[in-house]
Amino acid sequence: MISSEKVFDMLPIVVDLYDKLDLDGYRKRIVEENKGKKDLNKEMLGIDMFKHILKNSKKVKEEVFEIVAIFGDITIEEAKAQSFSKTIGAIKEIVTDKETTDFLKQAMQ
Repeated sequence: MISSEKVFDMLPIVVDLYDKLDLDGYRKRIVEENKGKKDLNKEMLGIDMFKHILKNSKKVKEEVFEIVAIFGDITIEEAKAQSFSKTIGAIKEIVTDKETTDFLKQAMQ
């Protein structure tokens, strides 16, 4: 479980990340492209969004380090210096924490 204080510290950074990746525009584009289609493969749509995020990850590198630093109670420099597997582990823990993801979804709506 991630503390409420950490989530509130992360929230403005998550919104910046969301804006820099233009996830709202991407979502609207996908809805428009798939309008009227009955048999949508939600798994493929999820994979496409993941690819969009990966393709544009350079734009949000600093925000990712900020989020990892907050989560791990470390400095941004320490987050940048730690191993990639540790960074990915922290991100995985954040995005799989149900309470945190539910809160972030509600906060960004």
